Amino acid sequence: MSFTLFLVFSIAHANNFEQDIEKIKQSALTDEHAYHLIESLTTEVGARLVGTDRSNKAIDWAEKKLLEIGVTQVTKQAVKVRDWQRVSAEATVTSPYSHKLVVTSLGGSVPTPETGIEAEIIRFSSIEHLKTAEKSDVAGKIVYIAKKLIQDKTGDDYIKTVQGRLEGAIVASQLGAKALIIRSITTDNSRIAHTGSVQYLADVDKIPAAAISPADADLLDRLFSRNLTPKLNLKLINTETKWLDSYNLIADITGSEKPEETVLLAAHLDSWDLGTGALDDATGVGVVIAALKQLLDAEVELKRSLRVVFFTDSLFKQNGALEYIKAHKDSLNQIVAATEMDFGSGLIWRLDTKIASSSLKFADAVHTRVSDLGVERGHNNSTSSTNVAHFIPYEVPVFHWVQDASNYFKYLHSANDTFDKVQLNAVQQNVAVLSIFSFMVANSDMQFKLNSSDKQ
Repeated sequence: MSFTLFLVFSIAHANNFEQDIEKIKQSALTDEHAYHLIESLTTEVGARLVGTDRSNKAIDWAEKKLLEIGVTQVTKQAVKVRDWQRVSAEATVTSPYSHKLVVTSLGGSVPTPETGIEAEIIRFSSIEHLKTAEKSDVAGKIVYIAKKLIQDKTGDDYIKTVQGRLEGAIVASQLGAKALIIRSITTDNSRIAHTGSVQYLADVDKIPAAAISPADADLLDRLFSRNLTPKLNLKLINTETKWLDSYNLIADITGSEKPEETVLLAAHLDSWDLGTGALDDATGVGVVIAALKQLLDAEVELKRSLRVVFFTDSLFKQNGALEYIKAHKDSLNQIVAATEMDFGSGLIWRLDTKIASSSLKFADAVHTRVSDLGVERGHNNSTSSTNVAHFIPYEVPVFHWVQDASNYFKYLHSANDTFDKVQLNAVQQNVAVLSIFSFMVANSDMQFKLNSSDKQ
């Protein structure tokens, strides 16, 4: 081939590439497929607490939807999960007067005795404050962590605040507390309680753990400000008897030239049982399926393979992600890039990465193609999202499409996590961004894996 002919061919190829990107973008921005998928999952299946029949129904639902859009390779990976379920929760202030609080068990909490636990409340401003306490001050009391979640676009304060929910029962138990209550981790101020998982250690006594509504937390704070130390009767009924089988759902589109190299797209199918899990994470599931549909409908070539993983058991300890890593440890180095959709239905407003410095120009080029959708270019030190974060220690390169979290935490893990909170225009933008990212990375030769100089 002459140089002139090669140049003409290269220019034509580049033009076709840009035309494909624009075609995918414009199609995604007017497509409602993801929105209808979210509606379908939250209506036909509803809440999807891991270990329940509805969780398994969601896995079957997702398999069916993937097959319907033309994906032919769909498999399941068995994962052992807990069968924890909440039954009821009551919390009543008994002194200085009688007053019922709105309360819910934290996910995985042990129950109280049938008659409940009644004790004086001791207040701490944060988990860090609790860690400075003396055992003599805490023993025999109910620990209350009062930290408020600060509303921000990034959700960074959630990472700090959530440690009280995760670690609180362990630290409180070590100090001799009878139970733990926390202010619901939300930016809302209603009388709705927000759940979320609690962690225990095998060698530390497990104590009951619950979240109270923000309005009720404000009441406790006002009582403490008047030196009126409240007493509380807490009654939690939860059940847990065994481990059950659940499944990660894995879907593959095989690349035409480098099938062994994979672009990983992730979301999770399980949800808490209070709402219908629309934001967490039916939206992520719908966006990922719709992005695949965009690429399949456009009939574009993909040189590298795409792999979708819908993880199970994301909301307890990410057993789905951990089991996936364990089963695929020898092939994790074949993941050229990973991303996860798990932050509600807010607009994507920033691209963060954790990739080789030598590949940053390519990431900038991806960003350029979506910058007109309101996406900024962020930093190269991403910790990713809940499940893909577990891949980072294995040096899997990460593209993190940061969504606007301004309203996300008003509804997260609560009865208000319902379909009416989903924003169609934001979902369409999410699909456009994810489709373009997948198309560009799957058709590149770029290697994103961090090298030794990047780790220094």
